[in-house]
Amino acid sequence: MYPRTFVFITLMTLCHLQLAGQMLTSALPPSLRSSQAAKTPQSAPASELPDDPGQEAIPTATPEPLPATGIPVRAEAGNQKWAGDTVTWSGGVVIYYRDYVIRADKIVYHRSSTELEAQGHLQVTGGPSDAYITATHGDMRLNMHTARFYDVHGSLGMRRTGHSVVFSTANPFLFSGRVLLQTGEGSYRIVDGTMTNCRIPKPDWELISRLITVENDSASTKNTFFKLFGVPIFYLPYLRHPVEETGRQSGFLIPVVSNSTIRGFTVGEQVYLVLNRSMDMVLGTEYYSQRGWAPNGDFRYKGPGLDHATVRWNALFDRGVEQLQTTGPQAGQTVLVNQGGTDITALGRVDLTPATRAAANLEYLSSYVYKLVFNDNYQQAVNSQVHSTISLTHVHDGLVPSGYLERLQNFASSSEGDEVRILHLPTIRFDVVDEPLHTSPFYWRMGSSVSYLGRSEYSFHVRNLGRFDLYPHMSLSLVGGGWSLVPEIALRETFYTGSQIPDLTGVKGGTPTVAHNPLNRADLEASVDLRAPAIERDFVLGHRVLRHVIEPELMYNFVGGIGVKARNVPLFDPADIATNTNEVGYSLTQRLYTRSLSPAPCNDADQEAGTCPAAPREWASWQITQKYFLDPNFGGALVPGRRNVFDTTLDLTGIAFLTNPRNLSPLISRMRFEAVRNLRIEWDMDYDPRAGRWDADNVFAGYSRGRTTIGVGHALLNAVDENGSNASITQSQQVQPFLEIGRPNAAGFNLAANGGYDFVRGALQYAGIQTVYNWNCCGLSVGYRRFALGTVRDETQYLYGFTIANFGTVGDIRRSNTVFHDISVPPSY
Repeated sequence: MYPRTFVFITLMTLCHLQLAGQMLTSALPPSLRSSQAAKTPQSAPASELPDDPGQEAIPTATPEPLPATGIPVRAEAGNQKWAGDTVTWSGGVVIYYRDYVIRADKIVYHRSSTELEAQGHLQVTGGPSDAYITATHGDMRLNMHTARFYDVHGSLGMRRTGHSVVFSTANPFLFSGRVLLQTGEGSYRIVDGTMTNCRIPKPDWELISRLITVENDSASTKNTFFKLFGVPIFYLPYLRHPVEETGRQSGFLIPVVSNSTIRGFTVGEQVYLVLNRSMDMVLGTEYYSQRGWAPNGDFRYKGPGLDHATVRWNALFDRGVEQLQTTGPQAGQTVLVNQGGTDITALGRVDLTPATRAAANLEYLSSYVYKLVFNDNYQQAVNSQVHSTISLTHVHDGLVPSGYLERLQNFASSSEGDEVRILHLPTIRFDVVDEPLHTSPFYWRMGSSVSYLGRSEYSFHVRNLGRFDLYPHMSLSLVGGGWSLVPEIALRETFYTGSQIPDLTGVKGGTPTVAHNPLNRADLEASVDLRAPAIERDFVLGHRVLRHVIEPELMYNFVGGIGVKARNVPLFDPADIATNTNEVGYSLTQRLYTRSLSPAPCNDADQEAGTCPAAPREWASWQITQKYFLDPNFGGALVPGRRNVFDTTLDLTGIAFLTNPRNLSPLISRMRFEAVRNLRIEWDMDYDPRAGRWDADNVFAGYSRGRTTIGVGHALLNAVDENGSNASITQSQQVQPFLEIGRPNAAGFNLAANGGYDFVRGALQYAGIQTVYNWNCCGLSVGYRRFALGTVRDETQYLYGFTIANFGTVGDIRRSNTVFHDISVPPSY
């Protein structure tokens, strides 16, 4: 071998890497290997190499999906196929993204861009506004919250629970359209669509528009047609409609159109203003064709906790009404009488600290005639008192310092100036609730106040009068063997910077004379309250046990030291009617309880104890109370032949009965009856054995069954009044029946009727009837009301209203004049 040949072979052997033989394993993909293995005969050697190594199968590269970034997408489907970063799901596809759920027959999803195309029975639910969208097909970009859907039906305010769909708001926003474009989370545009609050597919009403924009919790549209029961009614150039249940939008409210015999044809409009999340207000006016302009409005505020404020105002710039004068220099002539006025009410509260709060309940009324003639609520119209109070109270460890400003205005008649005004400007109080006296068994409490007072009425005016009142008490509770004995003593010191001189002869018609002499009133008080053990007995009536309980009580009360000074005290509030008294009283209360002997459903506490007793229920109660006055003259405070109201008589009953010295008070009876389920009867009576008459006889009864409530109220009054310097009797007897079937917002037919008849005058004072029929999301209401309040008000009203859910009511039926009972106020029975 030549040397050059040896060197060349050696270099090739050391430097070339492909000269050595290579052992091959199968390079086929797993799927291809398995398919080829199935085709290879069993006799073929396992190590057999391909005939042509250059033609062997090359492995197919399958990219792995990119790692998940951002918000993950979870999918459920019958079939899944990947191609790069694109996956195709088919067969009952369900995608979960954030709080959205997307369903379709087929979905193609691009993982890198979060875009998807959905085909067949597309459904999207969830989101912050509880969206529920169905479409034939569409595409979405999840991370941008954008989408495009075709042939859409949907809603905002619906939530899917299992296989059922429920409304998460009282008035969900439902829509349909040819195309729905989602421009962001909670922002949509509906092309060639409709919107409504009624349940589909046959809504009572709907709005049709070329373009509807939904954003910021409201839907706005232009050039819209309103359809009612499938018939276009009117055209709206612009409309803004809240989507969220709590959403509020500023704008004009539905106009008011009505008619009345004393107001004439009425037309009005209001504008609603949203000031911020916590405040809104309404400003508007009405025009009475026979009387003039009547502006009105209200303001509302709702703060944290119990903080709130509400202000309402109504006024009338009256042109006047012609009336025939019967008295005065213009007697027999027809004059123009102005019955206009202003009525403003305000109610509010604010908690300054957990123990300190300020509250206000204010009303300003310029004329009682205005309220009597134009107030739509019968009970408010005949209420002759206007009471305003502003108070500040702090409570800490049983100590209650407080202060308040108070104004009480009481109208005696509809005549101008015939009224009484009482002012507390201000009153500062410091009270102590019952507290133990150190370690002794005695308890003590105290009331004290400093007041700056004023009173004004016809021919009597007390101004700039100061009053200081100190009233400590001490009591002892003795209990044993079922007996209860509570003795109590008290001292009271009251100082007035002024006084009055009573008109005992009647020269001034019983009106006292103001005196500027100070007055000091002091008294010593003692009382004993004795309660015997309750007497009870059980009676078994079928499957029930009836228990009869008798609760006796005996009281003794003594007050001394005031004497005839009580006549010289100016009267502002109950603190000024204290007098001497020496009296004994009794009270006898009977109660009937019933309990079923059948087992009752167990609660958690009964299950632990192993027993399930039925709860007892009070069927009826009857309390009788009467006082015997050992001092019939009350220390000389009683003025014979006059109307006398003292502290001790006011504690017994609100009906005045004292005109002359007497020992025995009227018999007071209070009865409650609830033996029949859903039936409640209250019967209150005051019988005067000396006069031989009923001072008061009031019955309130009501029965409810299903959607129907029927009842009646009867009130008889024979109270002592005062005509000049002589006592007289005021008589009144009224009956007020009522009937309600359903509620004004209940589906189907609803009815309400009530009235008031005065037996003394022999006239119907008030009557009203209202019927309502509610469909899916709209309702029609008609009504009639009649007022006959003497010569001041003789009015007939015909009411109507058409209500559209989440829009308002077209007509003149409002909360103030509806015949239905206000559910926010307890029933009269």
